[in-house]
Parts: sequence; structure tokens; C-alpha cells
Amino acid sequence: MPASAARCTVIASRSRPRAPPAPTTCCTPTAASPLCAPDRPHAPQLSPENQESPPVTSEIVVVPHTHWDREWYEPHDVFRLRLVHMLDRLIGILEAEPEYRFTLDGQAAAIEDYLEMRPDMRDRVVALVEREQLSVGPFLILLDEFGCDGETIIRNLELGRAASARLGRTMPVGYLPDMFGHAAQMPQILSGFGIRHSALWRGVPADIAEHAFSWVAPNGDAVRCEYLFDGYGNGLDMFALPGQLPELAPDYAARTASWYGDDPVLAMLGTDHSAPPEDLAEVIRDYDAGGREPHLSIATLDGHLARYATDAATLAALPQVHGEMRSHARGNLLPGVFSIRTNLKREMARSEQALTAAERLDLMYGTRDHRSFFDTAWYRIVESTAHDSVTGCGVDATAEQVGTRIHTAGHIARGVIDTVLRDVSTAVSPALHLVFNPSGFTRRAQVEVTLHGVDAGSLSAGVQLLDPLTTVLGDERMRTADLPKILRRIHGRELFGQQINGYEWGERSLRFQVAESPQGVWDLAAFTVELEERVAADAAGDDVWHVETIADPRHRALLAVDVDGLALAAVGETTAPASADAVTVTSGSLSNGALTATVNADGTVRIDGADGSSIDGALALVDDGDCGDSYNYGPVDAASAVSTPSSVEVTVLEEGPLRGRIRIRRVYDLPERLDADRRRSTSTVPLVTETTIELREGEGFLRVGIDYVNTASDHRLRVLVPVDGAGLDSSRSAGQYGTTVRGREAEGGWGEFPLPTYPAYRFAAAGSTAVLVQKLSEYELVSTADAPDALAVTLSRSVGMMSVNVHPLRDEPAGSEIPVPGAQYLGVAVHTDLAILVGADDATAVRAADLFRHDPLVVRGSGAADGPLPEAAFPVRLSGDVVLESARRVGTEAELRFVNYLTEEREVAFTSPGDWARVDLAGEVQDGAFDAAAARAVGGGMLSIRRVID
Repeated sequence: MPASAARCTVIASRSRPRAPPAPTTCCTPTAASPLCAPDRPHAPQLSPENQESPPVTSEIVVVPHTHWDREWYEPHDVFRLRLVHMLDRLIGILEAEPEYRFTLDGQAAAIEDYLEMRPDMRDRVVALVEREQLSVGPFLILLDEFGCDGETIIRNLELGRAASARLGRTMPVGYLPDMFGHAAQMPQILSGFGIRHSALWRGVPADIAEHAFSWVAPNGDAVRCEYLFDGYGNGLDMFALPGQLPELAPDYAARTASWYGDDPVLAMLGTDHSAPPEDLAEVIRDYDAGGREPHLSIATLDGHLARYATDAATLAALPQVHGEMRSHARGNLLPGVFSIRTNLKREMARSEQALTAAERLDLMYGTRDHRSFFDTAWYRIVESTAHDSVTGCGVDATAEQVGTRIHTAGHIARGVIDTVLRDVSTAVSPALHLVFNPSGFTRRAQVEVTLHGVDAGSLSAGVQLLDPLTTVLGDERMRTADLPKILRRIHGRELFGQQINGYEWGERSLRFQVAESPQGVWDLAAFTVELEERVAADAAGDDVWHVETIADPRHRALLAVDVDGLALAAVGETTAPASADAVTVTSGSLSNGALTATVNADGTVRIDGADGSSIDGALALVDDGDCGDSYNYGPVDAASAVSTPSSVEVTVLEEGPLRGRIRIRRVYDLPERLDADRRRSTSTVPLVTETTIELREGEGFLRVGIDYVNTASDHRLRVLVPVDGAGLDSSRSAGQYGTTVRGREAEGGWGEFPLPTYPAYRFAAAGSTAVLVQKLSEYELVSTADAPDALAVTLSRSVGMMSVNVHPLRDEPAGSEIPVPGAQYLGVAVHTDLAILVGADDATAVRAADLFRHDPLVVRGSGAADGPLPEAAFPVRLSGDVVLESARRVGTEAELRFVNYLTEEREVAFTSPGDWARVDLAGEVQDGAFDAAAARAVGGGMLSIRRVID
């Protein structure tokens, strides 16, 4: 071995499975707290023992790569500086060594970040991509698959494929090396873009014992999956000791022989933020020159996988894995990332929802070009979905930067919404409001508006007054010499955000009458003359004037109106239609004919459905100590849990008939922190929680808002919703365009106790009870003593370390032991929206979840008179159980995307004029004519269609 081989050394990192040490605990195990010292199996053998040795492959394919966490224990721009220097060096290596290949982590953002700093290197990068020495894409970012909505995953691939195509070529492999588990619909999404290969590490069930399997989506679409069972840095072992490649390569081939059989061994050479070994090609040439076996070669990941067929027959012959992969068998899943920094998850979901609503409104009623704005907003959202970004498992500076990007996307969406609504508002007078329904389903919409000069006797039955707003906007005394200041406050006709409709001079007094909408004539020039005359009349300027700005009597109010999907409706205070399902409210209950919610003495709630279904004790809060970190919850003695409030106060906020609200204020005395012995402190702090329950006319679910400002450290707060049954064997949740059934226990097998906490993005359900959520939410199906099972939804989890070295449920660190005081959420306001359905099947939950997450949009009319409503680009009518998930402009075409969350085939039940064509996720037209009247979606299926916009 030449001396140069000594330089070919890479240091292993977190991507490499290692034999686990003995478990340690934060507490003394007791019968009441068995999780303090769980039994966990050790790492699986690479090749099973006590069996006949399988044949050893004759080839090892080395894939040089780097896993580039874009931001994590350092913020993005710190890592980018290192990335730029690494790629500067890599480009020189590739140009000097035509045999060298490099795979750039499956995400185009890395090369985009580089070229932003080194635009002069673009031509050199393009040349390497076109020569297939450098593989980029197909994703823009290596996302957390559960940390965003399904549409965001699709836009991720759109952006990543476009970015890599601009460089000449897209890697046709769904490379998912370090994600914390894998969503059920990923094979369908990859297939929709024509991608037939995937490669990944975490989450694969224990019964897979080969290097390849067929990963099957709920609709039956499948991709070939290359299983990185030994991590995405498994090739490091062979080059770890300088000069020993001739011994280590055959040894690794022998140890993995049962996995590969006669197939070449895949050796992934690289790890987190690693630089490529400069002399790798020379080292491998020297090794092969000796005629050794196994033979070594260098390839990109896609270059290696291209040797494997992906036709239906070949995939059917492989071992099958259906749907979601969240096994802990051969790699840690780190599920605690779903419950840390929950406000970050909330802002992600809000921006996603705002952006998809903006696209729908713009498609139907927009007249301006907003494409670049949408592209920018989606880029900001997608780059924030990285598996160390939206998860919140990085340092505080990273979380702050991620939050800023997410907010930017939301601001863009709001700007588009405001612009389009302002444009359409000219169709009607200020006496009316226009309401847009962003859901595909027809609904009874409620919107909050401000009404002026309310005459309660003239209000229609579809109006509910909420509370009066202040009418005194300005009340001050000023000297005559200061009166000209008033002119600087007036901008045209606007004063203090209102429109001047009149003014009155008195004896050293001036009163402005203002309103939201202009009425009559306002002459600024005449007013200026009158003011100057009064100033001139007081030579000394010392007289004192009383200046008031008074708004018309105003009320916050609710208006109700029936509105079709993706359509506008006009409604006014005298025209809002009545409903037969009015809400009635007592001092402790809400009822609307479909549901009755009654507050118990302890602040929990009983919910009774009209069909006889019932749950009791809902919305109990349970607080546990947490000695873990941002990656994993760490249980403390169960006896230290707090579930009984020290005080309960119930207040009726709104009495119907459109909406009833009751606030439940509960105070809990929580241990202030963990002490040095990692037990909960005896000192306590009060946690004031406000739970608002809300029932709307005609709705079949109870809306819930939970608010508090966190005051304690090192704890987890969950809300419990009982279900209709005890000892249930499974729960279900919807998210990422699919519904997944999960058992009571998760599969273990490696160095992490498999807590059965799971992600939900639309709803979590067990039995016939469903909890609708509006963001990524962690839930668990738990048993309670002498009571039904319950869905426990995590509201927040507070920890002070990014990773801890010694964890009760994990055998090795998940990262460096870096303080993250921001993750304690001390002094941070936490708000959670959810809703509860009882006696419901999944079809009901799917539709309710769609309505729950898509609030109607409203704007006051601004036209001179009431005219016809603006015409939509084309009408869309949707009924049934299939959900409209995306409606947008794509060039000169309109695109609609539907998803069937159910396991059985369903009619799309969609009507719209025009010639529609079925397309795949890449926008390619599929064979066969599309008949909207006969359209059906298979269980778990997606349907995308396009037509030219007239």
C-alpha cells in the first residue's frame, strides 16, 4: 500500500450504528414508573450467527458522498462557509480524477447554496454534472417527512428537480439517508415523479434481512429501496485504518454477505459534513492492481443502482414493506423531535395553509402574475423542512432562523390574499362582505367582521354580535399653535386608519367623525383653510383646544353564509341566512343539536353526540417531568406527574346563536425544574392554562383552543381525549396525504426504547373518536386506570440540551451536548388548536379535518354599488370523501390535486367544465382520456389533473 493511502481516512459519526452501552436512568425504577429502566435488545448482527456462511461478493462499489445537514448545531451560514470550502476542493478533485464520482446528498440546496457564493463556478459544476461525475437532487432539501404536509413534499421535489435540471441532470434516486422515519406515501410521491429507486437507513422493520426490498405505498405504487442497514457511512470501516484496506475490504464483504448474496456490496464513504478523500481513486487503483477480491470500484449512488431493474415483476419478487416505516430495529428514530419547539411546527402548518389558500384564491379570482412570489414562498417553506430544521433539534440560533423563513413564507401568502381580495372587493359596496371558501367542500362559513352603526333590530338571524369596539380613537388637548400637527396626521381622507366622513368646529373644540368606509364628500383644502384661520385668530397661540376623533358605533360580529368550494359569496348584516342548528349556551354547557359539551367540576369536558356516542373527562391536562433532550423524551418518576389543578374557573364568553364559547381557566402547581439528581424539584411554579371550547352552528365537532405561558423547565404537558373503548389494539392518524394504522407498541431492537408516540398532521383517531389537529402533533394511545383508553396529544415539551450523553431511553448521544435554553420555552406563549369528533368514522374525520384547517377568507366591499360577483376562472363542485389538496396555476394551466385518505376506492365526486387531462406529479399527461363524471381514486390514491385556463 503506498504512503498516499494513509491520507484516505474519514472519521465516523452519528450515522454509524454502534454497539450500545449498558442503559442508565434518570430515576429509580418502580412498578409505577417502569420506563425508567426499560429492557432494550442490543444491535443486530450484520450476518446472522450459527448458520452456514453465504457466498461472498466479488465486488464492492464505493460511493463517495457527504451528508450535509444544512443547519443543525450551527446555523445555516456557518455550515455554508464550510460547504463552500469543501466543494471548492471537491471540484478540483473531480476535474483532476475523471474516475472519481461524488453524490451530493440527494438535495439540490447544497449546490444552490454553493453557487450563490461562487457564481463563477457554475460552468465547472455543470460540466461535472453532465459527465455524471457529480450527482445532485432530486430533492431541494433532505426533509423530515413528518414535519410538513404532503403538498410540501411534492413542491420539495419540484424545486429540487428544477434546480438540478438547470445544472444538466437530476439524480433519479429518492435518497433519504437520515430522516427520522419514513411516511407511507413516499413511494407514491417518488413514483409520481418517475423515480423508481430509493435508498435509506432508519425505520425499516426488523424482518427485512436483505439489502433491497420493495417499498409499497397505500395505493400500491412501489419503488425499489436500497437498504442502508449499516448506516449511510458504512464504507468508513474499510478506510478507517491506513494501509489496511486489503484486509478490511474482504472482512466487510464477509460480514455483510448474508445481506448482499452475489450482489455487489454498497459502501457509502462519507458522513455528516465530511470532506472527500482526495486520493481515493488512487488508493482503489492500487488495491485493484494487486488482483484482489473483492474488486473495488467508484460510482455515484444512481450510477450503482442503475444496474437493478425496477419493473413490476422484479419489485414483486423482492421482500415487501407496506406504508410507513417507523421501526427502531436498526437505527434510532429520535421521535422526541415531534414534540419539541411546538410553536415552530404551528408556524410551519399555518404558512403551508396560508400559501395553499393563496394559490386557490389566485387561481380562481386573481388577475395579476404572482408566480415568482409563490416560488419564493415555497422555497422558504421547503428549505425549512430539513430534518434538523423544522424538527427543532438544532441550536437556538438555528430555530430562530428557521422561524424567520417560515414567517416570510406566511407574509408572502398574506400579501397575495390581501391583493386578490382587495381587487374583487370592488364588486360590492361596503354594506356587504365577500367570503371566499378555500376548501373544496361546500360549507356553512362563519367570518368575523366589524359592523358600523349597528341597529340590532334590523340584523338578520345569521348575525351574532360579539362585543362593541371603542369609538374614541383620539382625545387630546392642544394649544392653538399646535393645531397644524393635525394636518400631518391626515393622509388624503385617512385619519388613524379610518376615513373622515365629517368634522365639527366648536368653541375651542374640534371633532372628527370617522368610519371604516368613506361616505359623503371630504374637502381637505377647505378644512386646511378653516384650520389656518383659527390659528391666525389666536396671535399668541396659547388657547387650548379639545380635539376628538370619534368613530361610528362599531361591533365585532359574526356573519354566517353558505358558500361553495373555491368560490365567493356575498353577505351583509341584513342578509345573512339563518340556520336550523343554532347554538345554545348555559353557564357550563354548549349544544347545537349535533353535539353537547358539558364542563365538569374539575375542568374536564363531557361530549355527547346526537347519535348516542359519548366521552367523558376530555381535555384533562397531565404534566410529566422530562430528563431527556430535543431528540427523545426522558421519563422521570411517574409519581411526580401533575394532573390535578389547584383551581378551576369557568366563564361563558359567547352565547350563540352562531357560536358559543366557554373558557376553562385551570391553574397547576408544577415542579419548577429538575434538580441536580435529575428528579423534579420540590419548589413549584403556577402554570395558568386557558382552555376555550367552541361550538358552531351545524358543526359536528367541538373546537378547542389551549393557551398558556410556560413557567417550568424540564417537563412535558399533554392533553387527554378519552376514546370509546379500553384495551384498543391500534390507533390511526392522517398526514402526508395518507392514513396510517399503528399498534399499541412500536418495534424495537437497537439502542432506543420504542416509545409508542407517533406523528399526526390532520387527525389522530382510535375507536370512533378523532382528534383533529392543525399542525404536526405528537400523540399516544394510552391506558388509564378503570377508564377508557385516551389519545394523549403533546402540547409542549421543555428541555435544556440539544442532546444529552446519558439518556434513560437511548444508549448513545444523538448529537453534541449543547445547551439550548430556548427549547425550555420559559416565558413563551403556547397556543394549540384542535377539535374533537365522537361517533365518527374516518370518512367523517377526513372531511371535518379539511374544513377545520381551512378558515374562510373575508373582505369588506369597496365598490360604489352592489354588482354581480366576480366570475371564477372555472367553477369546481366537490362532494363525497375525496379531498381537494391543491389548486394552483402552472404556467397557462390550472392544476387540481385530490387525495383519497381512505383505504377503499372512492368516487372523486368532482364536476368542473373544460377539458381536463390526468397528469403525474411531474405534470406529464397520462394515457387515456379523463372523465370527471366517472373519476375514482383508489384507496390511498392521489389524482392530479390539468386544463388550460381560458
